[in-house]
Amino acid sequence: MLSLLLTTLVTPLLHLSLILFGAPFLTHTSHTALCASVLAVLALFPLFYVRGVDGPSWRALASFAAPLDETFGGLVGTLVGGWLGAVPIPLDWDREWQKWPVTVVTGVWGGYVLGRFVGGTVAWGKRFY
Repeated sequence: MLSLLLTTLVTPLLHLSLILFGAPFLTHTSHTALCASVLAVLALFPLFYVRGVDGPSWRALASFAAPLDETFGGLVGTLVGGWLGAVPIPLDWDREWQKWPVTVVTGVWGGYVLGRFVGGTVAWGKRFY
């Protein structure tokens, strides 16, 4: 229950972060909110569930000093995938798949799957530094 509550509380902050990174402010508000909730559920819910509210554990995550596992790999993959998913948006192709937030959500899902796989197999227990 605590993980679900924390994920729900973080979702508006992610919504604000998406707006600060260039998401539409007055239009597509519901799309941005759903994108923020997908981001929260994929990236943060597993971390809240596994790590709880332990301060040193979250400091290690924030400084990228924590060993890579499936949950941390999912976080990194989600963030990188969302960032890379925003690349096709400014291209003036006017295609349906290019509209906000289709490419970002697709990148988030792809990055999450790849990050979980890499964190759970290849890079298990390795650190970034």
